[in-house]
Amino acid sequence: MGGIQHTTLALAANLNREAWNPIVICPEEGELTRACHAAGVEVRTLPVFPMCSTSVWINNQTKLPNPAAWLWNAGTILATASRISGFLKDLHPDLVITKGLLCHFYGGLAASRAGTPCLWYVQDFISERFCGVYKHVFGMMASRVPTRIAAIGPQIIRQLPPHLRDQSRVVYNPVDTAKFERAGAADGIRRELGIPPGAMLIGNAARLTPWKGQHHLIEAFREVVKAEPTARLLLIGGSLFGDQDYARRLRRMVEEYNLEDRVIFAGHRQDVNRLLSAVNVFAYCALEKDICPLSLLEAMSAGLPIAAFDIEGVREAIQDRREGLLAPVGNSKALAQALMTLVRDPALRRGLGESARLRAHSDFSVARHVHGMEQAFAEALAVSA
Repeated sequence: MGGIQHTTLALAANLNREAWNPIVICPEEGELTRACHAAGVEVRTLPVFPMCSTSVWINNQTKLPNPAAWLWNAGTILATASRISGFLKDLHPDLVITKGLLCHFYGGLAASRAGTPCLWYVQDFISERFCGVYKHVFGMMASRVPTRIAAIGPQIIRQLPPHLRDQSRVVYNPVDTAKFERAGAADGIRRELGIPPGAMLIGNAARLTPWKGQHHLIEAFREVVKAEPTARLLLIGGSLFGDQDYARRLRRMVEEYNLEDRVIFAGHRQDVNRLLSAVNVFAYCALEKDICPLSLLEAMSAGLPIAAFDIEGVREAIQDRREGLLAPVGNSKALAQALMTLVRDPALRRGLGESARLRAHSDFSVARHVHGMEQAFAEALAVSA
């Protein structure tokens, strides 16, 4: 499951059932529906019409708009909204919560047609590429469709039209902190992955896609290995949505740098908590968009020291030299230096890791997330009363 699915489950499973009766609507059966059933959360499936990516990567380096996809998606959004509105009229919910950019559009339109209040929970930073056309469309829809808006960070609130900012609230991503406490499974994980017991293990968990920046991490790791030959790099995550070319590019880089025996591609894993128990240093190298990303919060919960690129959304979760070390965005050499600083200083690793763990518990717990969302629910309902 991705971040949106994980946070949906965390919210639905932990709401106060005396006040709220959550029903999760999914487009198809899958990991989220199974997890909801296991957690005792009611779930329904309602297929949606297929949508296309609104941009394309050229040589994994340049992103260009895809106008044909925009036209296709406009039609499928309207068709999907019509399908969902009929479902909502039969279900008669008191409130609809949408997650995911396209879901905000078709779910919000469906709720409006059904006469149901709608809360957008926005977890995506809106790209300002292509002369701000995405931001303009998002702002136009945000002004007309939802009853209220909540977002995972102030960066998103600032992207809203000015008249909506004071009406919207920040509710940070949640992480199941107990799940990521170090559980002493490191030796077994290292044996499974073929990592020597004493090797310094640097971990990264993210989808393999250009803007997540794993190519910069591999470049930085090449420098780390020169000073720490036994070091290993663990990449957790796979490619989705047409990013297979980028995954192949990463493997070619590993071969070119003669790192085949030092870089492990773990692929998609459901046991990230177990894998992180074997990691010594966590690297997060997203180049844009991410705001308090779930995998970063998971690493913090595991008490790991972090080296990351200094994008605004990462800075929302960690402060430089307090919970981790930050490097200029896209600067592989600076990232390598941050990693080497952590590799060489056990006391610094312990101090930063403990600070990160405490920050995750205090600011990003499931309980705090649920409380914030319940307040957002009440505000949306009050507007419609």
